[in-house]
Amino acid sequence: MEEKTQNTGHGMGVAALVIGIISIVVAFIPCLGLLAFFTAVVAIVLGAIGISQASRANASKGTAIGGLVTGGLALFITIAQVIFFASFSDRMDFAGDRIEEIFEDIGDEVMQDMENSEFKITIEDGEDKVEIQGSANKKNLKEKLEKLEGIEEESKDPDTTGK
Repeated sequence: MEEKTQNTGHGMGVAALVIGIISIVVAFIPCLGLLAFFTAVVAIVLGAIGISQASRANASKGTAIGGLVTGGLALFITIAQVIFFASFSDRMDFAGDRIEEIFEDIGDEVMQDMENSEFKITIEDGEDKVEIQGSANKKNLKEKLEKLEGIEEESKDPDTTGK
């Protein structure tokens, strides 16, 4: 004769265990971990229903308890991630402001260094050689411009042609 076993609550327990395991896996995936919150709650609810049904029928509660535990663990992991990233984002806001200040300071220092800098570029091709000299000093640039304007005016003046 076949012996009948009661499976009351077993289906809910298996469903809770499967969804709980999926929730734990999803909870560890960055950016998708928040979705595990919903599946974890479903696993907890199914596990509680499975335990309740198994208790009334005096059946095994193992899978339902497993589903409840895995759902609870996934829920804990998800909440911990949310708390961690929330506190991390507060610190990053300060760090972002500080990084922006550092870049502005570096930019100011570079501009100060460039204001008084002079450069010389030499290009050689065999025997040919070309040198280019320049300055970013505003005073030097103004003097050179005035000198060039003076030379240009002299070349246009008919008295300087030597007649």
